Amino acid sequence: MVTSHPQAFEKVFLYDPTPLKASDIVELFHARCRSLPASNRRRLEARTIAFWKDWLLEVEGGLAHPITLEHVLIFATGLQRIPAVGFPMQPELAFLHPDDGLARFPKANTCSLVLHLPVGQTYTEFKNNMELGLGCASQFGEA
Repeated sequence: MVTSHPQAFEKVFLYDPTPLKASDIVELFHARCRSLPASNRRRLEARTIAFWKDWLLEVEGGLAHPITLEHVLIFATGLQRIPAVGFPMQPELAFLHPDDGLARFPKANTCSLVLHLPVGQTYTEFKNNMELGLGCASQFGEA
């Protein structure tokens, strides 16, 4: 199969030069909302998801320099590119609420592929804290 259709397997075996897009990261991470529907906490989580998507578009557009989408992926997963065969488990977004303790900066668990986003902020605070958190993390993990 591989020898008869090598072009079909190029992206699996060779480096894929396609640049990472904000939509790739949005599609990759599924939100894990554990708050009750219609609660204030769920409303804050929904707003944070909107902030996340908007911020990723800014990163993609170069408006968060020097942060790139690759930095976001490294922080959240430890990898610079999305593996051709996918991740061993579904990457998730979880939420850090102020009443749960320290919740100002993003936090990532690269083993379980969970990116924790801070909630309860304005968009400007979210953007600044995401960029500061990722910028201060030497490779991946926690700011």
